[in-house]
Amino acid sequence: MKNAKISIMNIMVRFILITLMFPFLFSASKKHFTDQRVADMIPKYFNREHNSPDIQRIRIYGKDNKKYLHLEINVNRNRYLGEMDFALYAMANIAQYAKTPFDKFVLIMYPSIRSEDPEMVEADAKCAINYLIHKNINESRWTKKCIKISSEFDEYITPKPVSSKEEQKTDNNYNFMIILILSGIGFLSYFFKRKK
Repeated sequence: MKNAKISIMNIMVRFILITLMFPFLFSASKKHFTDQRVADMIPKYFNREHNSPDIQRIRIYGKDNKKYLHLEINVNRNRYLGEMDFALYAMANIAQYAKTPFDKFVLIMYPSIRSEDPEMVEADAKCAINYLIHKNINESRWTKKCIKISSEFDEYITPKPVSSKEEQKTDNNYNFMIILILSGIGFLSYFFKRKK
């Protein structure tokens, strides 16, 4: 009888621990990248594709209470649209895993012919991810509401990068909680094994 109560209690404790840990395990399985990691991954993504455009500049910054991912590339006029699509897809694909979501993507394209003006693409980040990655938005809505292409813009000056101190603090808190939970599970399993 006593053994039956202990085994039922063991099952209950394990069930409660698994239930409490499930949200942490689920969120830990999905990768979340810091801003620096996002910036580092974009050139690697471009290097995998043989015909990808050359990157001139990558910036992440805050402006008007919005978070921007800014990319400048050199484009070949023969593959112009493909290079723009590739760059936006790369930005959306990597940025979807950012710890702090982006509000806007800015893509500046410098043509190989110097007499031609550069063009700027500004896209709503969430909308771009939904259109390019998840395919939740149709092309009509994408072109009308989510993206703006212009060749008339002044020199686009980026503000200073956003500090990642808050991201590091969140990382430390999250890691501490995981260690604390795992230590608690280890202690309880040791305690119950010892009682048997």
